[in-house]
Amino acid sequence: MEQLSRERLSPLVWKAFLRLLPLQIIEIIVFAINGFVDSVITSHFLGEAGVAAIGLFGPVAMVISITDMIIFGTQILCGRSIGSGDGDRVVSLFSTGVVFLSGVSLAVTLACLLFRESLAALLGAGEQLLPLVADYITGYAPGIIGQVLMGMLLVFLPFNNDIRRCYLGIGVMVASNTLLDLLLVGVWNTGTLGMGIATSCSYLLAMAVMIPGFVSRKKAVHFRWKGFCFDRLPEAALFGLPSLMWVIGATARGYILNLTLMSHVGTAAVAAMTVQGNVCAIVGAVPMGCANAFLTIGSVYYGEEDRHSLVALMRFSLLLGSLLSGAAAALLMLFSGPLASLFFHPAAEAWPVTRRMLLLFPCFLIPNILSSLFLKAYQMQKRTALVNTLSLAGPLFMAFFALLLIGPMGPDAVWLSFPFSETLCVLIIAVSVILRSGKPTLSLTEWMKLPQDFGASPEECLEFSVNSMDQVLQLSVRIIDFCRKRQIDERRSTLMGLCVEEMVGNVVEHGFRPGENHHVEVRVVARDALIVCVRDDCRAFDPKSRLDQFDPEDVTRNIGIRMIAAMSEEMSYQCTAGINTLLIRV
Repeated sequence: MEQLSRERLSPLVWKAFLRLLPLQIIEIIVFAINGFVDSVITSHFLGEAGVAAIGLFGPVAMVISITDMIIFGTQILCGRSIGSGDGDRVVSLFSTGVVFLSGVSLAVTLACLLFRESLAALLGAGEQLLPLVADYITGYAPGIIGQVLMGMLLVFLPFNNDIRRCYLGIGVMVASNTLLDLLLVGVWNTGTLGMGIATSCSYLLAMAVMIPGFVSRKKAVHFRWKGFCFDRLPEAALFGLPSLMWVIGATARGYILNLTLMSHVGTAAVAAMTVQGNVCAIVGAVPMGCANAFLTIGSVYYGEEDRHSLVALMRFSLLLGSLLSGAAAALLMLFSGPLASLFFHPAAEAWPVTRRMLLLFPCFLIPNILSSLFLKAYQMQKRTALVNTLSLAGPLFMAFFALLLIGPMGPDAVWLSFPFSETLCVLIIAVSVILRSGKPTLSLTEWMKLPQDFGASPEECLEFSVNSMDQVLQLSVRIIDFCRKRQIDERRSTLMGLCVEEMVGNVVEHGFRPGENHHVEVRVVARDALIVCVRDDCRAFDPKSRLDQFDPEDVTRNIGIRMIAAMSEEMSYQCTAGINTLLIRV
C-alpha cells in the first residue's frame, strides 16, 4: 500500500484526462471539417452563388450556438453535483436542460420556416440570392433541434463513460452529411434546399445515435419526465455566460477584421483571412479540447472538494496542453508553404499573404492554452467577472490591435493580433492573481484562485493507492487508526475500516485483469463528516446497486458494506471517462 504524494500526479487523474482529451479535440475538428466539406461540395456543384447563400446563413448558426450557454452551465452544475454525491440533482438538471433546449430549438425552427424569406432578406440576400437562402433555411431548420441536443449529449456522454457512443455519433454525422450532400446536390440537383436537408438529417441521425445512452436509469446521467428544476436555469446560464460573451466578441471581431483587410489591403488578404478561419477552427481544437476536458473532470473534483486531484489535473493539463499547442504551431509554420498551396496557386496574389499568415498567427496557441485553462478553473468556481470580461474582450483586443497597427504593418497586423491579444489576456490574469495574493507568485493554487479552506488539509485526509490483495488486508487497520486519531467514535471507525477493505477487495478481486495495469485509490476525509472516496480504472461496479443481490440467508456476507449503506447520509457511484468513483458520506 502506497501513500499518495500530494506533489505526484495520480495515474487515475491523467488516465481520465487522456481518455477524454481526444474526444474533445476530435469533436471540435469534426465540426470544422464538416463545414469545410459542405463548402467544397457546394462550390463544386452550385458555384459561387450557392457558397454565398450558405455563407449568408452564418449569423443564424452563430446565434443558435448561444445555446452553449445553457449546455456548458448545466455541465458545470452536474459535475459539481456528481462530485458532491447528489445523483438526483444531476438527473434533474440534465432533464431540465434537455426539455428547455428542445423547446427553444423548436421555437427557432418554427420562426425560421414561417419567416424564411424575411430572414433571408434580413441576412443581406439580394434578389438573386434570396430564393437560394430561403431554400437553405427550409432544409436546415428542421435539424436545429438535432444540432443543439447533439451538442448537449456529446458533453454529457463522458459522465456515463460512454465514449464509444460519442465517436459513433460523430462518425454518423460526418458520413451522413457527406453522402447526402453528394446525393441530394450532385445526383438529384436539389440545390441549396438539398444542402440544408443534408445538414439537418446529419444532426438528427447523430442525435438519434446518442439518445439511447441516456435512457437507462442505471446511468449516472439519464432523462426522466419529472423533477424538473427550471429555477436552476438562471444559475446554469450564469455559469455558461462566457460562451455568449465569446460569441458576441468573435462576431464583432470577424466583421471588423474583414472590413479592415478589405479597406487597407484588398481581396487577397480577405481570402487569406477566410483560410485563417478554417485553419484556426482546426488547430484551435487543441487548446480548446484541453480546456474542455479539464472542465469536465475538474468539475467533479471540485464537487468532491478534492484539492489535490484538482491541482494535479491543472498541472498536467498545462504541461500536456502547452506541448501539444507548441507542436501544432510548429507544424503550421513548417508546412506554411504547402498549406498555402492547398488553397491558392503560388502565382496567385493571395498565396504569399496566406503563407505569411500561417507563419505568424499560430504563435497564439501557447498563450491561449494558458488563458483557457485558468478561465475554466475560475468558471467552475463561479468567479464569473474576469471570465466574462476576457471572453468578450479577448476577440475585441484582436480587432483593436489590427486597427491600430495595420497602417505601418499591413496585413501582418491582423495575423499578429492573435498572439498579441492572447498574451494580453494572460497578463491581465497575472495582474488579477498578484492583486489577490498581494505579491507576485508562481504558486499554481494561487493562479487557480482556490480558497485557502477549499478541500481537506493534509492532517484531515488520508490518501493511498492499492495494487494487490496483500495490501487490501492492511486497509482496515490503517483507516481505523486514522479515524480514532480524529476522535471518530469506535463503531464508525471500525465499520468504515471494514467497509473500505471489502469494497477495495472486491475491486481488486473482480476488476483486476491479468496482464493489465490497474490502480485503486482511497481517500478518507475527516472534517464535518466522515467521507470516503474510492476510485479505480477497472470495470464498472456499483456496490449500492448490488446490495439487493446479496444472499439474505448469509448475514455475514459483505457486512461492512451493508452496515455502512444503512448508516450513511450519502452513497453515490458514477463512472466518468473510464474512472469509477464511489463516494460515501457518514
